Amino acid sequence: MPLALQAQEAGDPVSQHIFKRCEYLEQFSHIPVCSTCVASHKTIPAFYRNRNYRPAWTDSKAIGQMLEAIEESRDDGLMPRDYHYQVLVSMKKSIRDSNQPDPSDLADFDMLLTDALLRLSYHLYYGKVNPESLDPDWNFRRNIHKIVPEVYLQKVIDSGDILNSLDKLRPQYPYYGVLKEGLKRYRQFEKHPWPKIPVGKGLKKGMRDPRIPILAKRLEAEGYQVVQEGNSTDLFGKGIEAAVKDFQKHHGLEPDGIVGKNTIRELNVGPNERVSTIRVNLERARWILHDLDPEFLIVNIAGFKLYFVKDGKRMWECKVMVGKPFWKTPCFRATVEYVVINPYWVVPPGILSKEVIPKIKANPSYLARQNLEIVDSKGRIINPGSINWSRINPNRFPYIIRQRPGPKNALGRIKFIFPNKHFVFLHDTPARNLFSRPMRAFSHGCIRVEKPLELVDILFHGSKRWNRKKVEELIAKKETKTIHLERPMPILILYWTASPAPDGRLVFLRDIYERDHKILIGLDTPLKIANVVFPWKQAKNL
Repeated sequence: MPLALQAQEAGDPVSQHIFKRCEYLEQFSHIPVCSTCVASHKTIPAFYRNRNYRPAWTDSKAIGQMLEAIEESRDDGLMPRDYHYQVLVSMKKSIRDSNQPDPSDLADFDMLLTDALLRLSYHLYYGKVNPESLDPDWNFRRNIHKIVPEVYLQKVIDSGDILNSLDKLRPQYPYYGVLKEGLKRYRQFEKHPWPKIPVGKGLKKGMRDPRIPILAKRLEAEGYQVVQEGNSTDLFGKGIEAAVKDFQKHHGLEPDGIVGKNTIRELNVGPNERVSTIRVNLERARWILHDLDPEFLIVNIAGFKLYFVKDGKRMWECKVMVGKPFWKTPCFRATVEYVVINPYWVVPPGILSKEVIPKIKANPSYLARQNLEIVDSKGRIINPGSINWSRINPNRFPYIIRQRPGPKNALGRIKFIFPNKHFVFLHDTPARNLFSRPMRAFSHGCIRVEKPLELVDILFHGSKRWNRKKVEELIAKKETKTIHLERPMPILILYWTASPAPDGRLVFLRDIYERDHKILIGLDTPLKIANVVFPWKQAKNL
């Protein structure tokens, strides 16, 4: 008998069971149903109260789409078990096979479907893992609008198109789709894991080694084209070198074609670990990729890159240096408001107490050598000879130490300010040779930019007063000047360990701050929810 007719025939008995369960749920915050539970003690009772406790899932098509949506959540890196998948499939079969379904079972089935819709909606829009539980400085909060969640649930069920309604909650940004395709691809690789390369001396073009055939199979297993030369399978020829370079480009390595320890390490990462990395970054995307501005800057800390994005497309990029693992660059959202030409560098308190003052005590000439000066709270320059350095407590230094503008200034010739509590900003640097390194975690938290004048072009685009040429003139004059942007630019400081490459494939990046593991634990931990409040901005369009 069709589920729709069964629900209608159940009539009041089913509603009575739903009423009792809602009453229990409001009192005890959760209600056991079969081997799982309904956990939203406010939204679910309110939803059924609006319906006079009548069953909501009386259409077989809607039920089928809901189960399909739950199954498809795996493609988003989520766990179908969090949405009662196996229990619902089993209950559906049992109800379908029964001549006279128990009203209690029908009530359970209805409430589990509603709970699954609520949970999955929340996770697709907000993510399963709470980022604030991992990072107390997280400031990517999104507004929750006034439309109540029970209204959303009813709209989705009434729409007759559960799949499309849920799809609107996914990030619509192209990056999310690339990650989903990558997840499918690497799950296929999981079925045929690639061989590991035995650790040994490095391999490069022209060498013969018994590991070369294994290397070729390993590269081919991940889709890299290997052109063998002649019949010598143990020769590292041009074809192997080209495939290695391609691999290195997609794994955050220097594409030199040499299989050293870092390349072997990446080659020996299994497809299951790559699947985990993609799942983690899908979760990050759900945290962030909603309601983005048409234009913004984005820093990928793990990728050591700065991008300018317009209408969803990368229009420009350059290399950056970020904080060392001990001085991690934080993730946050801000707005670039002004730039400073020929800036002074004020030594931050941490660097001052741990590095600068100990060096001054060891050698007073350090100040002059580094072009540093001491300034009091009124901006007056203090003679370092007037200070008894032997009695100075590095943690209670009463003055400011700053570096004068110039070619050796730690901030280079220009800095880009987006006010934030972390005192992090973008800036030029005299240490330009470090941009040639593939791993660029060298700073104390601020972000050094390889092409600051090209960034000036972007930020002053359309301005009648300022442009790159005028900025270069100021730099040449060694004049310190602050310029406020006519169009402040949003900036996102993010952390992605999987990023799209120009060829459409994914680039895997080292988890330099070891942040992925905690997110993965959250994704894999069975869901526990005390209550769910849904973000309503997108629900208006459903």
